[in-house]
Amino acid sequence: MKKLINETNVTIKTEKRKAFLESLGGGASIVKSCKAAGINPVTIWRWRKEEKEFSDEVLAILESRTQTVEDALFKSVLSGNIAAIIFYLKNRDSTRWKDRQEQSVEGGLDITIRYANEKDRGNTKS
Repeated sequence: MKKLINETNVTIKTEKRKAFLESLGGGASIVKSCKAAGINPVTIWRWRKEEKEFSDEVLAILESRTQTVEDALFKSVLSGNIAAIIFYLKNRDSTRWKDRQEQSVEGGLDITIRYANEKDRGNTKS
């Protein structure tokens, strides 16, 4: 009987993982993917901590999203989208492409130090 219960639990866990990964791969957030799979987000973090293979699957999906966004950004750059061009240049080579902020301060600066100790009360340095 225990073996049957354990096999059932393993099957349910496998199905929930599959549903979670499919939802995540479809573009849903981790929280929404958990809801789609009928599991708590804490469960996902536990599974990721306990099983490197599962964690690697999740990270691969998230990395593929980043790549998709990078590809879309680059397409926008090539199509002449000025905002995309500026964003791309600032983030690819910030030493050459950045907002320059130059400030100058003129005049002097007077500094007065006052001591809080009673024994130094008469000693004020400027």
